[in-house]
Amino acid sequence: MKLTLESLSQWLDRYFKAWKTNDPDQVAGLFTEDAVYYYGPFQEPARGRRHIVERWVADPQQQTDIRTSFEPLAVNGQMGIAHWQAAFRSAGQPLVETRMDGILVLHFDEQLRCKEHREWYVREDVRASQQ
Repeated sequence: MKLTLESLSQWLDRYFKAWKTNDPDQVAGLFTEDAVYYYGPFQEPARGRRHIVERWVADPQQQTDIRTSFEPLAVNGQMGIAHWQAAFRSAGQPLVETRMDGILVLHFDEQLRCKEHREWYVREDVRASQQ
């Protein structure tokens, strides 16, 4: 299948749903068996679907109140670029809200599974409003 802005948007919707559920099967369904997931330019990437899933679901902070948004920006062949934002709280620090704003550069196979994931983001922690 050819990557389009619509199919990129559908993949991103599944990606952020997997973030919220932290379900290993949902995460695994996003990536090829030999995918590489880069967490920015200075961290060692996760190599292979199994390692990606292990790192994804191993979050000891147990994120809560997760809110996300995204905007597909461009498609070129099987590469997609998107802007995303997220905010959440951690079980260990419920009075702190983490906000993230970033860019994804994604390369897909013919079944529209991600084979290379690169992310760059800025993160800030702010005192959460009392609700």
